[in-house]
Amino acid sequence: MEKKIQFVKNISFVLVGPQNPGNIGSAARAMKNYGFSDLRLVDPVDFHNDEAWSMACNAQDILLRARVFKDVKDAAAAGTVVGTTRRKGKQRTPVLSLDEALEVISGLAQKSPVAILFGREDRGLKNREIEFCDVLFEIPSHDDYPSLNLSHAVLVVAFSLFLKNTPGHPAIEVASKEDIGAMYAHLERALRALGYAKSGDRPLLHSIMRNFRRLFGRTGLMPKEVNMLRGIFSRIEGKDLKTPV
Repeated sequence: MEKKIQFVKNISFVLVGPQNPGNIGSAARAMKNYGFSDLRLVDPVDFHNDEAWSMACNAQDILLRARVFKDVKDAAAAGTVVGTTRRKGKQRTPVLSLDEALEVISGLAQKSPVAILFGREDRGLKNREIEFCDVLFEIPSHDDYPSLNLSHAVLVVAFSLFLKNTPGHPAIEVASKEDIGAMYAHLERALRALGYAKSGDRPLLHSIMRNFRRLFGRTGLMPKEVNMLRGIFSRIEGKDLKTPV
């Protein structure tokens, strides 16, 4: 838990030259959705207004704590600087994939600060700002429209980091092969009790069993579901089948 807290504290989201106060508010909200709180702004538009406040929704505390800097050098003075870029060029290589960048950021942030830079809405980071970056990466998007909104880019990165560094929920417990086998045997006995063992119905019995195996095989039955089905089969076996079912 302490490692997770330190990891979050070591990551800052730096918006360089944001031009829309609504985007600043939305970025703050995206950060809070995934547990991040260090928002830094380089030469931003005025964001002390209703638009930013409204778009931040319940993340106004992050807006209020956001630090404003004159340039990238001051905003990302300590630790590793990671920049987002869509454009390619000699000064913008190598560019990592998002997955590769997540590995780098996650590893470094366990022990030291990492500043993630996001460029302007209209033209991203300038070349002189790229020079401050130790790592560059690209957020994948469709070729027909690859440019992401600033706050959406923040959301994608925050979500991806959260997902990568948060333990998954326990997997659903699936019934054992032995329990499933016993259930099929029980099902066949119940079907025989219903009369499917008669000589003329044997092919039908085999067909029903085959279809049930395929049906249950696709679902991944849990132990409680196996027990429920076997309870039904037991009721069928114990039913006086001379009376209407």
